[in-house]
Amino acid sequence: MGYDSGFDQRRLDQLASTYLTDSLAVGDVVFFADDDGRLGKATWCLNEGHYKSLNDSGFKYHLMELLDSLLTYRAQHEQPNATQGVVKLNKKELRMQWVTPEEASRLAE
Repeated sequence: MGYDSGFDQRRLDQLASTYLTDSLAVGDVVFFADDDGRLGKATWCLNEGHYKSLNDSGFKYHLMELLDSLLTYRAQHEQPNATQGVVKLNKKELRMQWVTPEEASRLAE
């Protein structure tokens, strides 16, 4: 079975519909794979006060699990920039961007 380019967004939409129905959070989650291709690091850059509520609700945990799965999926299908990306959080919406290592490092600063 080939690579499904809409897989990432469908999974993010499912997560958003579960956890972000009343969210006012805006920001980015920049993430990087470790040497084994699994989620190794994530930097959360959110508007004030929303990190705790996202963590307490279970959203953070489930997003981290999803990112780990998406990293693995992308690497299995030999897609470009398969080891780093950014999730854009805009209240009730999530959008994924797979970026170069340089872009990810710059965004995480």
